[in-house]
Amino acid sequence: MIEEKLREYLQTAAEKAGIQDDVVIDTPIIKEYGDFATGIALKAVKALKKSPLIIAEEIINHIPKNKLIDTVKIVKPGFINIWVDRNELLQTVEKAAKNLFIVPPLHLGPQKKIMVEFAHPNTHKLFHIGHLRNIATGESIVRLLEATGNTVIRTNYQGDVGLHIAKCLYHIRKQGIDLKKPKTLQEKIKLLGSAYAAGQEAYETDENAKQAIHEVNRMIYEKDPEILPLWSETVQWSIDYFEDIYKRVYSRFDRCYFESEISKRGLNISHDLLQKGVLKKSKGAVVFDGKSHGVDTRVFINSLGFPTYEGKELGLAEKEFSDFGEIDKNIHVVTPEQTSFFQTTFKVEELIDEKKYKGKQYHLAYNWVKLKEGKMSSRIGNIIEGVWLIDEAKKRLRNKFKLNDDTAEILAVASVKYSFLKISTKLEIYYDFEESISLEGNSAPYLIYTYVRTQSVLQKTKQKSEEITTANLNEEERQLLRKLYQYSKSVYDSANKLSPNILATYLFELAQDFNLFYQKNPINKAEKSKQAIRLMFTRAVGNTLRHGLDLLGIKTVEKM
Repeated sequence: MIEEKLREYLQTAAEKAGIQDDVVIDTPIIKEYGDFATGIALKAVKALKKSPLIIAEEIINHIPKNKLIDTVKIVKPGFINIWVDRNELLQTVEKAAKNLFIVPPLHLGPQKKIMVEFAHPNTHKLFHIGHLRNIATGESIVRLLEATGNTVIRTNYQGDVGLHIAKCLYHIRKQGIDLKKPKTLQEKIKLLGSAYAAGQEAYETDENAKQAIHEVNRMIYEKDPEILPLWSETVQWSIDYFEDIYKRVYSRFDRCYFESEISKRGLNISHDLLQKGVLKKSKGAVVFDGKSHGVDTRVFINSLGFPTYEGKELGLAEKEFSDFGEIDKNIHVVTPEQTSFFQTTFKVEELIDEKKYKGKQYHLAYNWVKLKEGKMSSRIGNIIEGVWLIDEAKKRLRNKFKLNDDTAEILAVASVKYSFLKISTKLEIYYDFEESISLEGNSAPYLIYTYVRTQSVLQKTKQKSEEITTANLNEEERQLLRKLYQYSKSVYDSANKLSPNILATYLFELAQDFNLFYQKNPINKAEKSKQAIRLMFTRAVGNTLRHGLDLLGIKTVEKM
């Protein structure tokens, strides 16, 4: 990597100038400030008691002669800006043109094995737009970590027991609803939705119904033969429904965990911890008093004797950290309101087995999704279904552009996923349909259209073998050269920070740079020496866009 070589040169020069700090290299946002820059001279002012400009000059004087650096300049108040030899950068473009992408390795531990737990829809409920953001984020994180040299295990933890299911099954049993009546999967899911809504209302308004629902809940937990067939069949409806969605958004899982399989073990672990004094009794429940550990106090067994989410999490952790051998990190993609939950359960798990768990659990929080505007009739209760969002985007794309069904489907999924991924997981999203499907601005259709443009140019041009030269590059060509080199770092940074938005921003900027280059520079009609390098840029940009979008979990099309 050019950065590493450059950092070594600068580190050696800085040490000879009397600086002990590590040199940090950044990529200037303003292209006129070079390919790379460092503020090490500014950092050393206090220690050396000299002007940063003088320190910067001393560092430059100690940089060894090499073929990598073309130009070095000092920019007030003391930055060192560096322009790299164009032929060095060209090597990256040549590799990208051949679909060869080398990303620095990122390993979170010696096993090079990471688990990413994402999606998390509960059975008997709709897969809503929040789940869509979750699965888009998790899928991209998986691909980014794989691209940086890791084995990644995809897991999905789903709630198939609990009061929400008891409410649903209570209503089905009370009304004597025939499960053979709904024929299609859509009809089955609609039945579950209406049954849950009715059960929820009964729970809130009828004390007898409330007690009956708690009894159904007990029967589910204990796998009572009287309730088991109804529970099993309706759980399978939800699983089939979710599987269709997973396929539609290009996700899959190595292991799906369900609350029903780990709740008993979670209960037993909680009882063991009670005996050991890690947990304690409080008001008829079993809790972890987190005050002395700097976390919240939370309930692990409720007053009815059932394991809470916290208790079940102990059983889940045991399974996840044993089913696939030793793992370096388990990343949970879950909303921020579960921060307290994870802080407490992580702490309890560390008290169970510090070597096994400490520092290996991570909560990747993603924020809420809301519609900026839209058809509120899509709501069922307060839920906006994820499938509806994709279908609506698809319908609007077909109304706006002449697209066949396959292309419209790919663009619809791309539009929705990219709208989520371009925003930091820390921020709320106000989803805007028109922005998401626009061919202008920071959208998936814009990026995919740019990719299609590169392929169209390549198909129309029959290039003869010509020597590639970086001599006399114009401004747009220099910017593309510089931008293409930055790709591997953007992938690495996205993986390192678990932030797909970094890569999304890079791809948008690359598309902008290429489209400006395309507008100002003829390719087909260029002289042969110019045509060769411009075609290489075009091929490299196309390959990079396709590769980068794939890491975001987004497909491309060849025609639009």
